[in-house]
Amino acid sequence: MRTPPLASSGNRSTARAGFALEATLLMMVLLAAVVGAAVGASVMLQRSARTDALGTRVQYATEAGADAVMAQLQSALQDGIISDAELTAISAPTLSGFTYARVDATRIGAPVARTITSGAYRGLFGLNQRIDLDIEARDAQSNRANVVVSVNTQAIPLFQFGVFYQEDLEIHNGPPLTFAGWVHTNSNLYLASSNQYFEDLVTTPNRVFHRYKDGRGAGPTPGTYIDNAAGTAQALNFDSSSLPSPQDFVLRSQQRFDGRLQTGAHGVTALNLPLPTGVPPIEMIRPRNAGDPAEVRDVKFAWKADMHIAFDVSNPSAFCPSLADATVMDRPGLQKPTAAQCAAIFTWRPDAFHEGRELIGADVLDIDISALMTWFATAPATRLASAQSIVYVTFTGLDAATSARDYPAVRLINGATLAYPFTFATNRPLYVRGSFNSIGWQPSSLLGDAVTFLSTAFVDDVAGHRWNGAAPLFCSTAAAVGSCPFTRNTAVPTSVHAAVAAGHSATPCDVGAGAGCTSPPYGGGLENFPRFLENWAGVTFIYRGSLVSLFQSAQAARRTWAWRTYYNPPNRDWAFELRFRDPRNLPPGTPTVGTVNRIAFRPVY
Repeated sequence: MRTPPLASSGNRSTARAGFALEATLLMMVLLAAVVGAAVGASVMLQRSARTDALGTRVQYATEAGADAVMAQLQSALQDGIISDAELTAISAPTLSGFTYARVDATRIGAPVARTITSGAYRGLFGLNQRIDLDIEARDAQSNRANVVVSVNTQAIPLFQFGVFYQEDLEIHNGPPLTFAGWVHTNSNLYLASSNQYFEDLVTTPNRVFHRYKDGRGAGPTPGTYIDNAAGTAQALNFDSSSLPSPQDFVLRSQQRFDGRLQTGAHGVTALNLPLPTGVPPIEMIRPRNAGDPAEVRDVKFAWKADMHIAFDVSNPSAFCPSLADATVMDRPGLQKPTAAQCAAIFTWRPDAFHEGRELIGADVLDIDISALMTWFATAPATRLASAQSIVYVTFTGLDAATSARDYPAVRLINGATLAYPFTFATNRPLYVRGSFNSIGWQPSSLLGDAVTFLSTAFVDDVAGHRWNGAAPLFCSTAAAVGSCPFTRNTAVPTSVHAAVAAGHSATPCDVGAGAGCTSPPYGGGLENFPRFLENWAGVTFIYRGSLVSLFQSAQAARRTWAWRTYYNPPNRDWAFELRFRDPRNLPPGTPTVGTVNRIAFRPVY
């Protein structure tokens, strides 16, 4: 048998080539599968990344929308109040590439007053309101995001004290004075009376003295009482002079009043009220100045006013017909009273009565508040867009050559009922005749160079009241006061419910500080900060509000209080208006520092 021949080398090469081809094809298939999988994964990742990116973008858009709404709330908080109408008026922001399907602002709970524990306003209370912002944004591809942002709006208002003085505060009442409300001065406090009672905190960063600033009397006058924490009146029998050691003063205050009388020894610091740095407080009532920067305009009531009156005393007959001129009265675009309505509201009375404290005939612009409220009610809704009004009055056309005979002032009459929240301000003296805001109640404030309250019994034309123009002043010397041809009215009970911010008359010396006194020394103190001109002996004057004095009177400063022959003091029933602790009850235009802070953030899926 023959053995079969062995395979040639060429056949072996062919076999290996076929196997390599098969392996190559298999590798290509596997590689294609891997590439395909990688491409698919890449596409999926790109799509996922794009989706995530779009989702992130729309999420950022909702947050941007929330920030824009917070800015609107910050603007609305300038007057200390965020009303329901302002919440409803919140508008959707504009952001390229996105639309806002929902922008809702909802008040959560009631406002809460909290004491501020740090910063420039430490020691004041802030009025806090939680508001929830529900924001939903969408992009062009219908990607959406929804967030709920909780914010705290905090308003720090001017009118939060029973009494606040920037300068020395003196309280030396005659008839009993019981005061319910926080009493604070940024300077020294002088207490001397046989019958004064304080039912709340009494604070100063400086010192408290149980004596008169001008040195009258031999020593401390017994009769000052401060309630302890249980509401029991305790007599003040020490001061910063008798207890110069800060530790001793703090200990005695704690033992006697539960710490409710506090000075710099307790670490009390000056309370910075919400006014811009470097802006004098008197700017609040000064007239407009075209050069006023924004921070000053925010403070001045002349700029805040929706009824701005510049009354020309040299041409009073032209006043009502001139109301068509927007530069005379009102912001442009607001309704103005007709000439007939104007005549019912405003009456000019030159030399209307003898001003016993200032020794001059008062030139008075009477404003009938009842007629003003009637006009408010009949004017178009745009007249009172937020159902509140600020009226400001200043005077022009004064003759500098006869300034001793000119004493322009404003008097509010028939103001017992207010139909709307109402603030009145002037850079001149302000008089209020009769009860004010006593029937029903509206948030209200009165601002002026000085504020004098007259009862409804006050009559202009009684014998000796009118000035006949024969001389620039009545009773121009102290010696002449006793023989002054001046008959005082006998007052009747009167009630005023409004915050008051005005100038005061300061005692020009301090014997304790080595400054000698000349007659007349005493400025009149808190008891004469709201001024009076009638015989109030035995008659009660009820006051509910906030007494704030940040400056000395510039216009009503012709003489000091000391020649007290023109009035007898009333029985004083005075207290802080507790309703001012609700931001919705602050008077229009109340100077306020406001902040809006995010306190919570919650995505909604």
